[in-house]
Amino acid sequence: MPKPGPDDKQQRRRYAKRLAPADRKEQLLDAALEIITESGFTDVSIAAVAERGGVTRPVVYDSFASRDDLLHELIERESARMREAVDRSMSGLESTVPHEDRAEALSAALAGFLAEVRTMPDSWRIVYFPIDGVPPILRDRIEKSRDDLRAPLSHALGEWLSGKRGAEEVDIDVLVRVFQSIIHTAVQLVLDNPARFDSDRIIAMLNEMLLRAP
Repeated sequence: MPKPGPDDKQQRRRYAKRLAPADRKEQLLDAALEIITESGFTDVSIAAVAERGGVTRPVVYDSFASRDDLLHELIERESARMREAVDRSMSGLESTVPHEDRAEALSAALAGFLAEVRTMPDSWRIVYFPIDGVPPILRDRIEKSRDDLRAPLSHALGEWLSGKRGAEEVDIDVLVRVFQSIIHTAVQLVLDNPARFDSDRIIAMLNEMLLRAP
């Protein structure tokens, strides 16, 4: 059976399934995200997104004025998705959690976050793995997200330390950053090798650290 030639591919793109404008935009953003996770931001172009999305370049231009416009909308979408995921996973750290349940709440928050990561791995790869050509706006968003996360973590870790022997000697600012480093490593493990490093294994380790602390 002969392999399809360039004309056949062009024909498929020209007659791609019709979608509503909003659905087409989402499809093309998904295509761009796939390209980024495979080979970096520098490989994203209108032509590359059209090829990946199975459409012609004019179809892409119907949704986005330019490559920069496409990347801007992608970063906005992914930032919103990740912010919502963080909010959902951190919701159990509110101040109403009894003191004796603080360790369990921290553990549950990380478990919830890792579950969120597994639902959209490509989104989190652009944050937790080095990718070529990361736009400055995305770097700024990532740093702001880390800053925003420090306040609830600082409160939760402070509550967990309260009453423990030697708690007054702990530098909470350093502890928060160490905890964020643990989260960073945990996410990399579940994205890079989920079969070996499943969430239960990581949470078991965290429980040893939190629940056995003096």
